[in-house]
Amino acid sequence: MFQRDVLGDAMRRLPAAARRELRRVVDPLDEEFLRKTLPDPRAAELSAWHAQAWWRQRMRDR
Repeated sequence: MFQRDVLGDAMRRLPAAARRELRRVVDPLDEEFLRKTLPDPRAAELSAWHAQAWWRQRMRDR
């Protein structure tokens, strides 16, 4: 499990106000992660688990 999975789970379970606050912190981090990684064209081939979340379908740029 990736740490981002834990955050996603928390955002699904938290009350609306807390969810918005966590989202306010996580969104810029997600954007940075997207900028610093590339799509993994084989992610869906690896497993259904990889295909379920966008952050599991990324690979390091370097």
